[in-house]
Amino acid sequence: MDPMDNELKKELARMPFSQNGFNDSLRKRIEDRIDNHVAVRKPRRWNVWSAGVSAVLATALVFLFVTDSRPFPLMQQEAAGKPEMQQPSAAAPAPYGPDWEASVRSALLIGLRSDAPAVENPQAPSTYRTVLIAPDRNRLQKTAEGEGILMPYKLDFWKIGNERKASGSQEAHTLTAHLASAKPKTSGSADRGNPAQTVVRSEKLMFAGNRYVAVAQTTAAKSSTAQSPPQQDYVWVKELEQLASGRQAPAPLAEPHVTLRSVFAVSAVPVLKEFKPAPPAGSGHAEPAAADHSGESWTIARKQGKWTAQLASYDGQASGTAEGTAYRLREVPLALPQSVVSHDELVVPWRDIVRVQPGAVDAFSSPNHDMVAVVTEQNIIIYPYADQWIPIPLMTLPLQPKESVVMIQWAMGSYVELWKRQVKTYLQPQ
Repeated sequence: MDPMDNELKKELARMPFSQNGFNDSLRKRIEDRIDNHVAVRKPRRWNVWSAGVSAVLATALVFLFVTDSRPFPLMQQEAAGKPEMQQPSAAAPAPYGPDWEASVRSALLIGLRSDAPAVENPQAPSTYRTVLIAPDRNRLQKTAEGEGILMPYKLDFWKIGNERKASGSQEAHTLTAHLASAKPKTSGSADRGNPAQTVVRSEKLMFAGNRYVAVAQTTAAKSSTAQSPPQQDYVWVKELEQLASGRQAPAPLAEPHVTLRSVFAVSAVPVLKEFKPAPPAGSGHAEPAAADHSGESWTIARKQGKWTAQLASYDGQASGTAEGTAYRLREVPLALPQSVVSHDELVVPWRDIVRVQPGAVDAFSSPNHDMVAVVTEQNIIIYPYADQWIPIPLMTLPLQPKESVVMIQWAMGSYVELWKRQVKTYLQPQ
């Protein structure tokens, strides 16, 4: 082997070069070596091709060693710089995840009623609680909770709760309402009552809205120790102030209430003509079987994501009519006006809700279209909504056994912070 070739190969084997790659001395030696090969050897037909290949190889070597002054191979650095070659981080958050919760700007005030199991004490009154769910430091969470139903009414909050009165062997459990900022005149105790006493009157809240409340009423119930008149059941819709604290307990039909016709106006006329509801006994009609043309007895209930009006008919066709008064309810095919419910739109079709949450019994969504709440037998699950329903829970509110929703109220804009301050004060007084 030519000494110059041997020295050149040794020089090329030392990579990277101690200097910045290809220097003038090495270049001159390669050029001299190429010239020497051309001058000494006789030309052959394939030497032109061989010289071309040698030139290409020499150029490639020059380019490689001149440009590669980095401390690690070229291909490794290129691979590290390509996004598709990088391994994804296991701790990386889901796309847009943090924005879903931060985008919620509504506050939700929920009123809940819990009914005592009949096997424990069939005469026990229901209990109530109110929960405020609102954004706080970019997180949706429960910001306040307390006993009773805290209902926004006009420019104030009112508190609805139980009032228990006992006299001898009898007791009554009625609903009462008062300004939340004022001290109640009577106790709103959630006492479950004394099973040994006869409950002659009990009331249960079915709905609380902007202005109206719906009440289920039972009078003269029997106890296991004393005989009393047959049980009579009624449903009424009342103005909130008609539940004022300290009210007397006259005959149910004599109490102030609002009729279906007074709320729906002329729209109720064809419905009443079609349904021909039988009025409660003792309503003052000349003929007991005559139709109630005003709709004295009706209620408001939840049905698959909507508040619905239901008209009561006391025609003896309901179950349990062997003694006393019973009624059957028929759904009124009219949307409740804004004077009753200010917002009652469900942005997600019910079929989609059941598909994601098969145990759903109710659902509701905010006027801002930023959250959807799904109610099951055990929980209320809050999901984000951003142009579409995102079925990833933001939070879950556990429900007590036999607990149901009786009030859904929303705050938006500057009212969110106002409600957070006021509701906490009224539900959790210091």
